[in-house]
Order: sequence, then structure tokens, then C-alpha cells
Amino acid sequence: MDDIPIQVGVHKEALQSRSRKKLALTLEVTRGLLEEGGPQAVSTTAVAARAGISVGWLYNYFENRDALLEEILVGCLRGLDGAMADAGMDLSGPNWRPKAEAGAQACLEYFSKDASFRAIWFSGEFSGRMIQVNRHHDDALAAWLAGTVTQMRPDAPKVSINTVMEIFVGMLDKGVDLAFRDSPQHGDQEVLDEVRRASVEYLATYLP
Repeated sequence: MDDIPIQVGVHKEALQSRSRKKLALTLEVTRGLLEEGGPQAVSTTAVAARAGISVGWLYNYFENRDALLEEILVGCLRGLDGAMADAGMDLSGPNWRPKAEAGAQACLEYFSKDASFRAIWFSGEFSGRMIQVNRHHDDALAAWLAGTVTQMRPDAPKVSINTVMEIFVGMLDKGVDLAFRDSPQHGDQEVLDEVRRASVEYLATYLP
């Protein structure tokens, strides 16, 4: 994920090894609290107590508890990008389809595997700067995917490739919402399969 154009999450770099370890522990504890009780279980007091740090130390790195949740979201989005990259997500050349299917599958599976991501994504806490971060992430992902395209169908509708990729990313986002709405732990597999199929078929309208 590119640098985020707004200040979110941790607002100070941990320079010393000891501070970096404490910061990593702080985020690990925050994730644990998210998975156990959702965003409402996360407070600076609860995190500091479980991590064995002072609330004062915590405020050296995070403006408030919202910043803690934002940092987790940023980490999750970077993890999502990594999962898609590891799956070989790429839309270049005539063999783009299996790469697109693998990337879409990795994206959808990531939500099944990361309980802290789901806890934030489907909560009332997902607002304000979190929405801005997610929009920036989706725009950056769509732009990157557009940059990997090397061929277009000659009979493709006259739509810019950036718009196509923004819609593709939006389909995956909405698919996650639908799949996990009534099955919050693992997602509705039928919906996940259909989202993967439909999103790739949409790309086939434009890619040869």
C-alpha cells in the first residue's frame, strides 16, 4: 500500500529496539482484544494493562484509541495486498484469467483468516479516517491493477481501464460485505464463489 495521504495510526516512529518491540506488542494486544470483544473492547487503558506498558507511553505513539484501530486497519490492508501479491495477482498478457482468479480468491480468503480485520470492517467504528484510508487503498489497488494490463479486447466497451479496475475492486469489497453479513466467522462460501466468478467475468469483458 502506498503512503497514506492523511495522518492515521501511529504518529511517531519507534527508533530504539526496545520501543519497537513494545510497539509490536501493543498492536498484537490490540488485535487480540479486537478478536475477543470487537472494537468496543479496545481502549488505551485496556491495551496498556494487557501489554504491560503505561498509558503515557502509549500516548507517545498514538493520539487516542481510534489511532490504535486505524493502525490495525492499515496493517490489515497491507496484509491483504501481500496476500494478493503472493497469489500472483497480475492482469498482463493473454493468461491473465488464472492470475486474476487467484488474486480475487486470496482477497476473499483474507477476510476469513483475519478476525481482527473483520471486527473492524463490520463495526460501527469503520468511519471517518478509516473510510478515507480504505478509499485510498482501493484507489491505489485499482491503479496498480490498471498498470499491469497489457492488452484489451478490440470489442471492449469504451470505458477507461482505471474505471474498470475501480469497479472490479468495488465488486470484491461488496462481495465481502454480502458473504460475511449473515455468516460473520467464515463467510457464505456460495456468495464468495459467485463473487470471484462474477468479478473475473467482468474483467473478461475488457481483457482478451
